[in-house]
Amino acid sequence: MKKMMTLAAVALLAASGMMATSCSDNDDEEKGQKLEVYDVKGSEAKARLTIDGKEIFTTNVYIGKNGIGKTGEGDAKTPTGTLHVMQAFGVKPNPGTTIPYINVTPSIYACDEEGEYYNQIVDTAVVHHYGCKGEDMYHTVPQYNYGLTTDFNKECVYPKGSAIFIHCKGPRPYTGGCIAFDEDKMIVILRRCDQSLVVTVRE
Repeated sequence: MKKMMTLAAVALLAASGMMATSCSDNDDEEKGQKLEVYDVKGSEAKARLTIDGKEIFTTNVYIGKNGIGKTGEGDAKTPTGTLHVMQAFGVKPNPGTTIPYINVTPSIYACDEEGEYYNQIVDTAVVHHYGCKGEDMYHTVPQYNYGLTTDFNKECVYPKGSAIFIHCKGPRPYTGGCIAFDEDKMIVILRRCDQSLVVTVRE
């Protein structure tokens, strides 16, 4: 009888432990900074920013001219799956982000050429990569008034794809593969988020 009671007690404790673990898992799912891009229709989509389970905003964004599912350089598609934030940047001064911030000057380029600087933001005056054929970031405004780099193709393998950023909207209703927000929403992301921000892109 005593043995049966002991086993019953163990079973009860195990059940309680399982319930506690389940609650803890749910709590963990709510934690963190998440930027979800979804409901894709051509070059447009929805984006939702949540922090610790609380919705900060939902808004309309532009994505790649040819939608999602990036396969290589120049396909004008936004990558699907999970992306992580690396650095912030802007032609305008840092609006108050804690993410390492690149002040974009006339010599700053996003290199898309095969070679040692592929898929990197470089100061051509410092690395002596003059005549870079990549994006002249200083003159790409208002898109690069504010932005974030991602870890897409972090190995910098050519021609897998380069310069997949989160940045401000420009004059056209699409991007070359980036995710574009209204400038006021971009400022919110920069001020409210840090490098732990996780970005997901799905249909």
